[in-house]
Amino acid sequence: MTTTPSRVFGSAPSGAFCLKRSAAYAVIKDTLGRVAAVDTPVAGEIKYWLPGGGMHAGETPEETVVREVREEVGRAVRLRGPLGEAIQFFYAGDEARWYEMTATFLRAEFDGDLGEHAEHELRWIDANRQGNMFFHACHAWASALA
Repeated sequence: MTTTPSRVFGSAPSGAFCLKRSAAYAVIKDTLGRVAAVDTPVAGEIKYWLPGGGMHAGETPEETVVREVREEVGRAVRLRGPLGEAIQFFYAGDEARWYEMTATFLRAEFDGDLGEHAEHELRWIDANRQGNMFFHACHAWASALA
């Protein structure tokens, strides 16, 4: 299976140092076409992320997604294949730094409940209507691909 070419979202100010970060995210849709997400407040607004996050050294995107989904929403996943890759430039205000994140997106589905503690509550969002609520534009893009 092939993935779509990398897309670039956002930009950093000229001369800004960007810390490079590799990440992987799951795109999980329910029977109504909604996308699994987690939320957190950012500057007083609720923003959404796809389940996933930063890759540990030596970890594959697939391993990252399985680990992160388990940590974030306490669920196991079955991976269904690659969706695409994107580069997202963003400013992390709580760290006062710019990032250049290379994100890999994988199709997935939930495979039972692990019954473990979850860091976040699972949210289902309509990416067609609420895609602008993603913190990263690349998450809205990937949601539309699935």
